[in-house]
Parts: sequence; structure tokens; C-alpha cells
Amino acid sequence: MHSDPLISELANQTFVASEAAPGHRVCYIEAAPTMNVMFEQWEYLLAHDSQACPAGCRDCIRRREIEGWLLQPFRANEIRQQGTSLAA
Repeated sequence: MHSDPLISELANQTFVASEAAPGHRVCYIEAAPTMNVMFEQWEYLLAHDSQACPAGCRDCIRRREIEGWLLQPFRANEIRQQGTSLAA
């Protein structure tokens, strides 16, 4: 689906208020904590995994990719343990 070019262009622009209008304060929305965002994304991907998806679904691919990154330290430890048991 293609979005309206004007909307896409406006979405990519950053507006910074240099001065508040008289009688108004400049408000900034604080960013959500990174850890919360990461857990919310992981929860979404795990919930999405239970849905029937077509082959090549981007969310399913992303879940497997992130799962691989999260499990990497454990796999590295397994490989080290296998290497030492083979050497013995």
C-alpha cells in the first residue's frame, strides 16, 4: 500500500518550536524507556507467532532473528562445552 506523498513527506520532517506562542508553553513528550519498548516489541512478535502466516512473513522472520540474538550467548557456551568435552 502506498501512502499519500504529502503525508509521507510531513511524517519525515522534524518540527522544533523555537519560541512558544504567547500564552502557550512548549511541551515535549518524553521517550518511553528503551527496555519497555523492547519488551513490548518482543511480546508483539511472540503473540504474532501463534497466528497462521503466509511463508516469508516479515514479523515471523523478525521473531526468529531476534530469538537467535537472544539465545546466542547460550549457544556460544554450548559450543565451548562441546569443544572441551571432545578434547577430553
